[in-house]
Amino acid sequence: MAKKVTMSDIAASAGVSQSTVSLVLNGSTSVKIAEATQQKVLDTAESLGYKNKKVAHALGRPKKVALVLNGLTSYDPFLDAVNAAREEAWANDFILVSFSYSHDEVLASKIESEINSGDYAGLIYASSMTRELEVQRVTTELPTVLLNCTSQTHTDTPSVLPADMIGAYKAVSHLTNQGYRRIAILSGESWMLASQQRVEGYRQALIDADIIPSPSYVLEANWSLKEAYEQTLTLLSAKQPPQAIFCCSDYMAMGCYQAIAEFGLKIPQDIAVVGYDNQQIASESFPALTSVELPYSDMGKRAIEFLMAQIEKQPLLSKRHKVEGELVVRHSSIKKAS
Repeated sequence: MAKKVTMSDIAASAGVSQSTVSLVLNGSTSVKIAEATQQKVLDTAESLGYKNKKVAHALGRPKKVALVLNGLTSYDPFLDAVNAAREEAWANDFILVSFSYSHDEVLASKIESEINSGDYAGLIYASSMTRELEVQRVTTELPTVLLNCTSQTHTDTPSVLPADMIGAYKAVSHLTNQGYRRIAILSGESWMLASQQRVEGYRQALIDADIIPSPSYVLEANWSLKEAYEQTLTLLSAKQPPQAIFCCSDYMAMGCYQAIAEFGLKIPQDIAVVGYDNQQIASESFPALTSVELPYSDMGKRAIEFLMAQIEKQPLLSKRHKVEGELVVRHSSIKKAS
């Protein structure tokens, strides 16, 4: 581990007193120090790799990075990604400034002008919904990272995405390992990338367990609690109902729970349920819901790491980085021994 650079090291290298170094690095105006001496201290601090927010700012390093998001509700779990990005940016001596234009083209234009004003070092273009961008409304020549989205027109722009296919694979493999064979899935809207990836992971896990996926067990519930409830009733009314249901969100799993209770069945004694997102409701539901973590915090942190690498002109090993979420096993999917 590299030795931490101290003010004493800077003073010795610059040939000035430690007091002078302290005054310069802390931006003190109480004592007048020659500009040439101030610059010498700052240059020495930078060359030695001294980590100090005030030094970075005194050297003229841009203080801000921008995060542009197309709409976000106050309860959206994607806030975890934004908060993690803000913390990681500050750890790298930057202030993260968040913008949201919510389909307002005039506002998007104003945001673009602000970001290109010269005060920003980079841009994170984010979406609360995993998707392929049709067009990037805010453009810039600054280093850019796509968070939770991709773009066919900006293929060289690094992107950070959730590994949804792997997450779904983990969930369904857990069920097959418990001995379940008839496993259904309640997915989101079919046009969404997250839905497509999770259905693909579901199918692959079944195939790897030597189970032929049945089209009758693949139903769309469109991220709706009500539709999940109705689709679960459809599944339970089938001639051969499923032994387990994988819901592509914890919210839909709650609708699934309601339908199962209405049918007079118990979880997991009669049927197992697994969710996706691992929101607070998963641990607080009864029985507690097994769920796949949606790694928004890690994604937000990685987005800043990728942006910092670009700002520092460091090479990236991959343009597209997928972050895996862990499967959190709880009572809803544990098969009771017969």
